Amino acid sequence: MKKKIIEITNLEKTFASKVILKDVNWSVEEGERVAILGANGAGKTTFVEMISQVSKPTKGKIKINLDGNIKSQIGIQFQQGDWIPGLNAQDLLEFYHHLFPEFSEKREKELAEIFEINEFRKTSLTKLSGGQKQRFNAMLSVLNKPKIVILDELTVGLDMELQFKILNFFKKSTKEEKQTLLIVSHNAQEVEMLCTRMIIIGNQGIFFDDSIKNVQKNYGGVRNLMDNYFRKELKNGKK
Repeated sequence: MKKKIIEITNLEKTFASKVILKDVNWSVEEGERVAILGANGAGKTTFVEMISQVSKPTKGKIKINLDGNIKSQIGIQFQQGDWIPGLNAQDLLEFYHHLFPEFSEKREKELAEIFEINEFRKTSLTKLSGGQKQRFNAMLSVLNKPKIVILDELTVGLDMELQFKILNFFKKSTKEEKQTLLIVSHNAQEVEMLCTRMIIIGNQGIFFDDSIKNVQKNYGGVRNLMDNYFRKELKNGKK
């Protein structure tokens, strides 16, 4: 039996007087690859920010069952990066070589080719396009082969060829490294390619939770399931 790497108990998150998430109880097993879907504003990014320890719950508990420095074992790619003006990709990569001894020159070369960052390596990070920021952030999330990888709208702003190149990388690497993957996505094809399980966040909690295999068997795929959800024809379902 695989151990639970993430355990969430009675989670609540509010902003001012607005309740975003309430009474969420959920867990993820080591090595699971889970897609997080839902409407805009449902709380998907807020949910993974709390798991990644970027923000704190208003109430409840999130337990990450890892030893040592937990933050160094969680790789995060968010849609935008807040960087100090004047820094470029090369500056940041040199910093991470000092931070992560396992981040070798060989790994940098491999990742730079996959995420195609050499074209903007010396460009100020604040001047990068949305797609460039997206793939550089994605590369940063896996520099040191973390135990948990969290991705937020991974392929937004990328051309189709680059989308498949990066998706194939994550599909292969998460399996080989036995990493746990959480990905916020609106892309049904992306979800079915990368993930073994999916949840829908709605009504201030987890509205639906099942395996991708069951979704394909019972609903004909993720897109059909989400169509049913947005038409309000999907019944609440959890594992």
